[in-house]
Amino acid sequence: MFSRRLRQKGLTVLGEYADLKKPMINQSAMVSSAFLQQKPEVAENFLKAMIESFAFTFAPKNKPVVIKTIMRRLKADQNSAEEGYEDLLRALDRKPFPSVEGLRNAQRLMKVRNPKLGELKVESIIDGRIMRKLEENGFIDSVYAAQGLK
Repeated sequence: MFSRRLRQKGLTVLGEYADLKKPMINQSAMVSSAFLQQKPEVAENFLKAMIESFAFTFAPKNKPVVIKTIMRRLKADQNSAEEGYEDLLRALDRKPFPSVEGLRNAQRLMKVRNPKLGELKVESIIDGRIMRKLEENGFIDSVYAAQGLK
């Protein structure tokens, strides 16, 4: 988020998420399958809150509040917070559906450290039912519309 400042301090930035050509896992929510079976309403409410926070962040009218929050929570100055905000807008997915390809890319990188991860079928650990439900019932679009976004 603050790669420009890191460069100014002489550090080498290996890559910017927004510039990557391969999908990666950006924002995600993970729970055990047992938790999802026992408390699906908690998972759904969490995803709703996450989507509402993204919509709030994307709405230009809320930029000053988001910038102030970045400054306060990350102890950043105004300029760094502005840069971080712009990076955040580029990095966030408005509709954070699970990405099989993004998870495969993460798996490819992580299996170097733990070869057993290469044996995992990523499709078996993704459950997009709640996100599909929120998309199909219009929740996601209505949240963005409430913030004045299309």
